Amino acid sequence: MKLTDEISVLKNFFVYEQFRGKEFSIGNNLSHVLVDYAKKQGTKIIVLDTPFIAKRSHRFYEKNGFIQINKDELPVQYDYPDRNSLLYRLDLF
Repeated sequence: MKLTDEISVLKNFFVYEQFRGKEFSIGNNLSHVLVDYAKKQGTKIIVLDTPFIAKRSHRFYEKNGFIQINKDELPVQYDYPDRNSLLYRLDLF
């Protein structure tokens, strides 16, 4: 979801459980395609809103360069996070 010309939000990025893991690398491949596409669209920052309980996802995002931030560190007004969400940021520049 594009919030500004340079800031987008990523939500609902997942791979079905039976297709997760290193033997498939679907998540990593999709992540690279997503980042490449975002860059081509002029996105400089991706904000990620992910459920607090999705611990495995958090590790995946962190391995792919996302850094956890607090709501007051958001680079733009974003009113949609669930009260149990964690927020992450990926700088593409």
